[in-house]
Amino acid sequence: MGENSHLEHDMRFMSQECELTLQEGLDELYAGAPEVAAVSARKGKAFRDHDLTHVIFGCDTSLRGEILLNPWVLFGTTITRAELKDYAADPDVKRLNAEGIDLLGGRLRGYALFIVYYLPLYAWIWAQHVRCMALKWPHSSVTEDMLKTPLGALRRQYGIRLYRS
Repeated sequence: MGENSHLEHDMRFMSQECELTLQEGLDELYAGAPEVAAVSARKGKAFRDHDLTHVIFGCDTSLRGEILLNPWVLFGTTITRAELKDYAADPDVKRLNAEGIDLLGGRLRGYALFIVYYLPLYAWIWAQHVRCMALKWPHSSVTEDMLKTPLGALRRQYGIRLYRS
């Protein structure tokens, strides 16, 4: 999760028919959020896989982007419970989650926001976007060929229609 929420509308990979390749989209994400790039370089494949989901599903690394990515990752990818558990147990992820709760106004307000706002939004994103996917995104098995493929083509292949608020 980055502090670059101002980049939300500046990233080309967030456009449905983006002509950037998946790799170019990842490069753009990292250029706009160098702290994300640094953590991923240090942490390795699991973090890069997560960053690729930001790109393919068109979500930036702001707090809102991280929150909106959740239903996509949970229901629109092949991520396993073990991968989720390992990712969530990482100290950097725990720290970022704690910072996110603080940004939402604390644990109580965060839970209230989740129940009143984000849970219905997750249901909407699932019903209108994720459920309609042709294939689940291969969370931890993205190939070199996929990295060289334009995002618009990948999104058509997987039936990904980006959520726009």
